[in-house]
This record gives sequence, C-alpha cells and structure tokens, in this order.
Amino acid sequence: MKYIFAFILVILNLINIPLNKLFMITQKWYLPMWKKDKVIYIAFAPFYWVLVVLTFAIGYPCEKLANLVH
Repeated sequence: MKYIFAFILVILNLINIPLNKLFMITQKWYLPMWKKDKVIYIAFAPFYWVLVVLTFAIGYPCEKLANLVH
C-alpha cells in the first residue's frame, strides 16, 4: 500500500511543483500591483484566486500523502 501512495505522490508532485512555482512568481508580481495599478490588481484577481485554489487543491493532498509515505 505504501508503494501505491508513493506512486500517487510522485504523480501529484509532477503537477504540484510547477504549479507552486507559477503561483510564487505570480504572487510576487500580483501583490505589489495594489500600490502600482489598482485596475490591473482588480482585473487579475479572478485568475489569481483560481491559481490559489488549484495550488491548494493539489498541494494539500501531496502533504497528506507525504506524511503517509514517511
């Protein structure tokens, strides 16, 4: 059973690592926009929050499976 969880963890991390990297890059660009340009900040908000939800939806199971495997 541990090997199945490890395999699923590898597959999820193939998605999670690039997604998390994209989230960090986007966050670094997006959050200072509140002071620079509020229109871009508000216009980009739905895309940012979709990225937040996707990162959480993939990252949370990865963390739980990593605890099961170890």
